[in-house]
Amino acid sequence: MLEIERKFVMQGFPEEVLSAEEFESLGLELLREVEIEQGYLSVEPEVRLHGARDISTGEENYRLTLKGGGTLSRTEVITDVTLDFYEEAKKMLPGKMIEKLYHKYQFGNWILEVCHVDAGTKDEFYYGEIEFATEEEAKAFEPPAFLSMEVTYDESCKMKNYWKRTRNV
Repeated sequence: MLEIERKFVMQGFPEEVLSAEEFESLGLELLREVEIEQGYLSVEPEVRLHGARDISTGEENYRLTLKGGGTLSRTEVITDVTLDFYEEAKKMLPGKMIEKLYHKYQFGNWILEVCHVDAGTKDEFYYGEIEFATEEEAKAFEPPAFLSMEVTYDESCKMKNYWKRTRNV
């Protein structure tokens, strides 16, 4: 499957950095909050192990994701795995899992996904991603100021490179 998305480094979750009026006027609605941990079995090719727990329902899921090269567009293949597979594969990781608090928002016609990465550490940061149906739609999108700094084309801002920098792998 082809993933087309733009990525932004942010100052916080939208509800933390916007007034209630701005939040509403932008068509933002919080849909979901999830605790995530992810690690990389490989960075070339990118093979990511991902575990998630929905904060409101307690529902858990486990996934293995393969990602191709690219910036704005790249191939992404995701498959669900069992808890047993996840736990066994996790033992193979060369570093500690990345921890994220994930918020999913309706943002007008799009979905905005924002993560707070490794909260409480010297490396913590926030980033947001918006997926698009086509490259043309992605390129035409005019990001509002709260999305802060776009890093779509900055290879150093990919999570696999954050993993390498902070996990000494």
